[in-house]
Amino acid sequence: MSKSCTNSKNLYENVEHCPGQINLPGVRDHFYLIRKRDILNWPKLPLETAESLDKVAVYVGDFTLAADAKWRRVDLVPSESEPKSEQAGSWGAFYFNNTINLVLPGVGPKVTGLITAMNNDDIVAAVPQRDGQIRLFGDPAFNTTVKPSQTWGKGSNDANTTGIEIACGSMAAAPFYPGKIETDGGTISGATDELTSAAPKQGGSESH
Repeated sequence: MSKSCTNSKNLYENVEHCPGQINLPGVRDHFYLIRKRDILNWPKLPLETAESLDKVAVYVGDFTLAADAKWRRVDLVPSESEPKSEQAGSWGAFYFNNTINLVLPGVGPKVTGLITAMNNDDIVAAVPQRDGQIRLFGDPAFNTTVKPSQTWGKGSNDANTTGIEIACGSMAAAPFYPGKIETDGGTISGATDELTSAAPKQGGSESH
């Protein structure tokens, strides 16, 4: 090893799993979506500058969005969507290919319009794990690939769903985003997927 590498930070530490600790698989029954062009500034991904191992793949800070831009919530068929992170690239330039197959209910005009708009767009998807922590599929340095599909079925017992396969490269495996998700309904915490502040109501009664 080169002597110039000896001063690099060693982030490795014990990774323990306590007896009785539960880590439920899967994602919640919704995700959040935004066009990449509506993002003015990204939060920072620490990677090798992190202070500890559990911060390496966790974004620091919040997204800065264009005026009037909001994340949109999209509902999913429960327990049908599957995320995956795999190594890509070559030695010296390895990164992760993060993919998720999202399954939406129905094939109506609105969901069909959604996949039509996404078909040639560059987007970011914020997907909450079962425990509420949000993971990002989208990256400032990599384009997002979207492959939509629909299954209408042949009979009343067949699936009637819309599928969206989202794939994007990143230096981290589907990094965590604990920052703010600004939606029409208010601000969602990326750490818990909970509403932290509701959007102000439009209009209201006039005072006399």
